[in-house]
Amino acid sequence: MAPSNEGSPHVAGMLMRSVVDLPATDRSRALIETTVDLVPCTQWAFARYADGDAICEFLVSERFRDVETILQLLQEERTRQRREARSGPRTAATLVPVAPYAYGVTMLFADRRATYAMLVCMRDESAGPYSSTEIQALWSATLGGSDMLARLRIFDVDGDPKSHALERAVPTLYVVDKEMRVESFWNPHDDRPNTMSALLRPENNRLPPILEKAVRAMTEGWFNAPERRAVQIAMPLPFLIVRAVPMDGAAGPRIGVIVERYQPRNSLMWAADRFSISDRELEVLGLLLKGESSAEIADHLSIAESTAHDHVKRLLAKTESRNRAEMIAKILGWRVERRER
Repeated sequence: MAPSNEGSPHVAGMLMRSVVDLPATDRSRALIETTVDLVPCTQWAFARYADGDAICEFLVSERFRDVETILQLLQEERTRQRREARSGPRTAATLVPVAPYAYGVTMLFADRRATYAMLVCMRDESAGPYSSTEIQALWSATLGGSDMLARLRIFDVDGDPKSHALERAVPTLYVVDKEMRVESFWNPHDDRPNTMSALLRPENNRLPPILEKAVRAMTEGWFNAPERRAVQIAMPLPFLIVRAVPMDGAAGPRIGVIVERYQPRNSLMWAADRFSISDRELEVLGLLLKGESSAEIADHLSIAESTAHDHVKRLLAKTESRNRAEMIAKILGWRVERRER
């Protein structure tokens, strides 16, 4: 039985997530919640960008039906703001129309090299315009958020910040019929019984209640209206991602259910612990892993080249490495064979 090709997911549906669906530790959630707590707004939209300036994360404060319009607003707003200032962080009045809202402020989280994210905060007439004090507070939040996102981009040595901010564990798999009866099941954690494996185990050939509720909501109408069959995603618990996938086989249509547990990912944190590496040294290390020279690291971090050299020397000493290649191998957990003299 293979996944059906019918009803591939809409791009907008895949991109849009409400902030309440995000794990509590998610950097974007922390940034947005801090900002809107600091200066309240009626509505907001947030985009985070990958290295190629493509949107890799899109969040809104409500589930808009017309997601494409919001995406177009964000893209046009970024273009207009960058006409005003080509680079660097920026907090300014929103330049595109934000109707039905009356007032808008745009925050560009950036440095002179890249734009990491943008948050557009909107208010209706009853909330009133933003005061100069509020604008100043948002500017401070823009500077702090830019620094945080720059660190996140540095540590993401494998590429796209969205796809590598969280690491996927091996998923649990189910095949269920339209009555939510489990026909097949595989749990990779069965050989190590724990709370998670117990939570995901079927009972009387039924999905666990919390999963069944989520799958029922995602697959409503699938068996009566085939055109509605499309991959769906939900997060019934802060640490569980559930995907419903349309499947076809000899016995007729079925539902594939993929359950993944998300965990914070940052291999450099392991290195920081093991080798007592400071925050600044972690920044230097992240840039070394991207292949940057000491001169480029100095330019990126706005420090003297001699200071960058000093950081590298301390990293070599802390890891007891003879050169940068050996140090990086140790940081990444690779085995280093020393030749006998």
